[in-house]
Amino acid sequence: MDFLTIFSGIPWTTIGVGSLVLILVVGIWILLLNRVNPTLASMDEPDAVAIAKGRCGDSMKISLKFNKGRVADATYWTDGCKFSSACGAAATRLALGKSPEEVADISYMSVKDAVGGLPEEDMHCATLAADTLQESLRIYCLGINKKAE
Repeated sequence: MDFLTIFSGIPWTTIGVGSLVLILVVGIWILLLNRVNPTLASMDEPDAVAIAKGRCGDSMKISLKFNKGRVADATYWTDGCKFSSACGAAATRLALGKSPEEVADISYMSVKDAVGGLPEEDMHCATLAADTLQESLRIYCLGINKKAE
């Protein structure tokens, strides 16, 4: 069975309109995904960036920008599953507006709770997000110490 046989009874305008509707729906979905998850992005000139790889093979990058001693912007990127993405988003949302001391208190349990819970086999995603956030904070703090010297 070839392509023309499959679509021989359907007018080409119907196929064209259907294709346009599909493209429109996918486009809106992508726009909404970025609106719903605004911290899934890259950042220009962050104060600290950390990249970590989890035991499952997922990678995560968290960038932090500080202003007046508080996290003014936080973004993440991951190549992992939906749970890694949810945990990265939760970790960056938890960090926004917090001082370095408050960010230091964000643990994998805080991330898990912010996500609304995780299956036991995906708890490593919360650990990856929290560890990456803490590493980014450590890099920021080391930068402060170097500037003070």
